[in-house]
Amino acid sequence: MQEKRTPVFQNEDGSWGHVTQTVNPLICTIEYSYNTGFPSKKEAEESYQKSQDAYSNQIQQLKKSRKIPFTFSEYLDYWFREVYSPYSTSKSTLFKYRWVLYQIILPHLQNDVLLDCVSEEFLNKLLDSCQGYCQNGGYYAYKLLNIILWSAYQNNYIPEKEFPTLKHYSDPQHKSVFLSTEQIRKLLDQASTTSSYLEILLALFCGLSTGEILGLKYSDLNSKEHTLTIQRLCTDNRAHLDTPTFKNLFGTAQNRTLKIPDFIFQELSKRKKENRLILEANPDTTEFQDYVCLGATARIKSTATPGSTLRSITKNALLPALNMTDLRHMSAYILAEMGVDIESISHILGHTKLSSTIAFCCNFPDENNEIQSVLSNTLDPVLGIRNSLGKEVSHAQGKEH
Repeated sequence: MQEKRTPVFQNEDGSWGHVTQTVNPLICTIEYSYNTGFPSKKEAEESYQKSQDAYSNQIQQLKKSRKIPFTFSEYLDYWFREVYSPYSTSKSTLFKYRWVLYQIILPHLQNDVLLDCVSEEFLNKLLDSCQGYCQNGGYYAYKLLNIILWSAYQNNYIPEKEFPTLKHYSDPQHKSVFLSTEQIRKLLDQASTTSSYLEILLALFCGLSTGEILGLKYSDLNSKEHTLTIQRLCTDNRAHLDTPTFKNLFGTAQNRTLKIPDFIFQELSKRKKENRLILEANPDTTEFQDYVCLGATARIKSTATPGSTLRSITKNALLPALNMTDLRHMSAYILAEMGVDIESISHILGHTKLSSTIAFCCNFPDENNEIQSVLSNTLDPVLGIRNSLGKEVSHAQGKEH
């Protein structure tokens, strides 16, 4: 019910309306309805204010009679602002909880109750609504509500700490892998000796998908402006295909221009030299000479190549198994730890819906401060990692410390 966050709204016919909250003292609920048909926004706002004044008097009387200071929604907001946020040590976890609460849970609350009247039936309806919002929305709402309700129980606001018939939402089938700083060091050290190093950097530090990476041309990167423009997507380039399939991204959310660090351009310069040698060895294959990601036969690498290389790297380095999507998740995680807002992360990832980004970011690990401790206060995620990782990354750039 997104309108509750924008209580005065305009209808399709041009008239105005507002959300109305009404207290039902018999069952201690707060019900939401709409009052519409106002000819102007001003009249709708005046009516809304009157309804809020009446609601405020009603809810205060009900709270006083039951000796409970919060409604369910009020406590969720109170918990985040006063109980959790002041003591959180992880920006990404704060980021994740904020968006689960304010984008998944609260907008899908169809009615409200006094905190001590929360029931399993009430929670199950809420979780069902959350599940329909984004992938695994019910699971992430379920997980956070368990934390918040435990806090309410510890503070004697609710009589029960467990709800035995509460619908259970299973863990997502695939949980992204997030590496520690030491593990990132190992990954980059191993990757720097492979032919897929640039592809790994573009996924980990720029948030690009495999298809976006394989679709890059040299002309998409502007070294003077330090930008990269994603204009096409390689949708299918399996090894047995004669010609890769591309999708033109013009006019879509994926058609975006990103600021990227010097580190990428230094690797791109190396890649140009490598590709020049490949093209000289394959003089009859020139149709893909403008593309960045060429294989040994002067054709664009297959969609499986970066992931296969990544699996070999992690195996040799004794790291958790990773795929290219995991690197993309880690890129979003790094940005969140740097304090980048979700709208900007959504743009960087090229998502068409904010709900996709929220589902993406809900995979973040809880209270992991290692990444935060090495990041710089800049939108350049490479810089902070590079400063921390030292010689391995510098060695990959051809420099010496």
